[in-house]
This record gives sequence, structure tokens and C-alpha cells, in this order.
Amino acid sequence: MRRQTDRDPYRGRDPRKIPAYTVFDAARYLRLPENTIRNWAYGYAYPTRDGSRRKTKPLIEAEASARHDFSFLNLIELYVLSALRREHEVQMPKIRAAIEYLKGKMDSPRPLIDEDFQTDGVNLFVERIGSLINVSAHGQLAMKVLLVEHLKRIDRDEHGVPVRLFPFTWARSEQKDPARVAAAPRIITMDPAVAFGRPIISGSRVPTTEIFQRFNAGESLEELASDFGRQLAEIQEALRCESAATAA
Repeated sequence: MRRQTDRDPYRGRDPRKIPAYTVFDAARYLRLPENTIRNWAYGYAYPTRDGSRRKTKPLIEAEASARHDFSFLNLIELYVLSALRREHEVQMPKIRAAIEYLKGKMDSPRPLIDEDFQTDGVNLFVERIGSLINVSAHGQLAMKVLLVEHLKRIDRDEHGVPVRLFPFTWARSEQKDPARVAAAPRIITMDPAVAFGRPIISGSRVPTTEIFQRFNAGESLEELASDFGRQLAEIQEALRCESAATAA
């Protein structure tokens, strides 16, 4: 007889909210320095003019456990922060102001997930009730700007909750060209309901790490494509994903 955990390894919990990633994992998959992730997730201490030290507020609420720091939803929050801060160069004080505004004034407990962000590279915006509100300027109305291409790589369910992420598989320096970002393949995906949220080939349950390990053990691209029943381009993208993560 099959055990309950065999049928439902998540024990009835939403897999998107289960801690499944360490700081190291998030750094690999999002191509971010570990210290940056720690600072965003847990805050950091800084000196003041009077010689004392203060600590910044965390930008996300980590759903940590004894073994893991972040859930899939936390990973999405870090991904959005990365897109806004590193790729589109929105200044961190503006991001902090926007998050605090949305939490306090617009009843948005997780604004990096709850809202569809847009940016002009200076201010942080959110679409709300048909108007674009300049949240980093405390609610001043602003004109609509282009949707950040990075955020289109998040798939959401009918309620607007993120369900999967299509991570980039190439260097961060290549992620600032809008044309390249728009044309980036969606071959690799991270879905918390499949393989515990580890990168897989989209439309399959094939983990990229297994392909990477077998390739390093001497199997050819053609052998791997045949064995997994996937296209050669998918195998190459899986290797690119793991190679980039290893080098991050």
C-alpha cells in the first residue's frame, strides 16, 4: 500500500510556500551574489553618524526552515528585486519606499508578488485600479511605462499567484539588451510542483542537474537527447543552465 507521502510529498501544503532553497541555491539559479541575497532577505548592519550601528529591514519575509532559507515564492520575490535593482537600475531607497508604501497604504502584504511592477529605470510603478501609481513617490499618478521583460518570465495562475519561473541560462551582462531578453528561450523552468522546484526541461520532469552530471560522466549530447526523448537544443540549454549556475 502506498503511503500518504508517496501520493502527496508536500503533505497537503502549498508547494510554493515550502522552504526548498538555500542562499547558495538562490544565488546559483538567479545569478546573484550570496551576500546580496542575504542582505535583501535578512537586512544588514550599517554605521550611523553618531558611531552606532543600525540594521536595514528585510525586503522579503523568508519562509525559512531548519534546512532551507527560501520558498518558491521567496525565490520569485528575489528574482523581481534582481530585475528591478540590477538590470533596470532602480535605486534601492526607491524600492524600499515602494514596498513600504504598498504594504502600509494599499494592503499588499507581499507587493513583489502581489503587484505587476513596471519601471522607467528611475521610479517603481504598479498597475492598480486602472491607473499607474508612482509608488516610490508615495502615490503620485504617473504615465504607463513598458512592462519589464524580465517579469514576463514568471507564469501566474488565474489568481495571479506565481506558479513557475523560466530562469535565464546566460550571463547577467547579456540580460540588459531588451531584444535579447525578449527573445530568450523558455526551455528551462522551475515549478514548485515538479522536482521540488529544481530546474527542469519545460514540459517534462527531466532535471537539468541529471543531464549535466551524465554529460560530465562522458555521455554525448546525442545520447542524452535520445535517452530522455528530448530535442538536442533542450539538452544544450539544460547544460547551459547548469554550467551558468556552477560558474555563478
